[in-house]
Amino acid sequence: MSNPNLSIQLNPKKILKILLGITLALVVLNIVALYLRFFPERYQIYNQFHEFIVDLIVNQFALNTEMNFPTYFSSIQLLLASILFFLIAAWKKLEGDKYRIHWKGLGFLLLLFSIDEFTVMHERLSKLFKNLPDFYGLFSFKWVFAGIGFVVIFGLLYLMFFFQLEKKYKILFLASAALFFIGALGFEIISGRYANYNDTRNITYNMITTVEETLEMGGISLLVYSLFDYIKTHFPETRFFLNTEESK
Repeated sequence: MSNPNLSIQLNPKKILKILLGITLALVVLNIVALYLRFFPERYQIYNQFHEFIVDLIVNQFALNTEMNFPTYFSSIQLLLASILFFLIAAWKKLEGDKYRIHWKGLGFLLLLFSIDEFTVMHERLSKLFKNLPDFYGLFSFKWVFAGIGFVVIFGLLYLMFFFQLEKKYKILFLASAALFFIGALGFEIISGRYANYNDTRNITYNMITTVEETLEMGGISLLVYSLFDYIKTHFPETRFFLNTEESK
């Protein structure tokens, strides 16, 4: 006897609440990690297990540290957004939509961002711009030059694509992009200027990077919500199926 397929209908608002809930939890754990790292005189280590837990929190939940839980979460979010862009591009191709290439391009872009979240490739771009002035510390992290250039070129290439979107998705996509790039570039400039005149191993610098990473994760969460909502609106018959029928 065969079992029927299981249909899964995803609720964009619930997905957004889950993603923002995880983001909030990671921010709180980051604050705990910063407290444990920069104020060790305010608490006491009782045993080896206690020390292990403290080190685990500090290393695995600090937002300014790579290859830990916040990094994995951001990378997975970016990968999910990439997959959703590719799905929309596939449907647009079936419809003969002239902007299908733009959707696919966004899929590749988010896939690159997901990989970069692990490898931190963008920071290696600083070597290409090391001889450029830092403008009183605003561009201490020289890769920001490439980041600003990318945003300008990307904006020009996708201008017509943006204008053809419905008003709702203009607002959602613009808001998610603004949150992400204000964090990734805007607060990177702020943290760079601070780092130019101060040590980075202090609570102030890490609170700046906390805001930076929080905006990035929030922007990605809003983008994922926007894409699920777009799919629900434009492809209402879309279902995700799990085939539970046993092979004979």
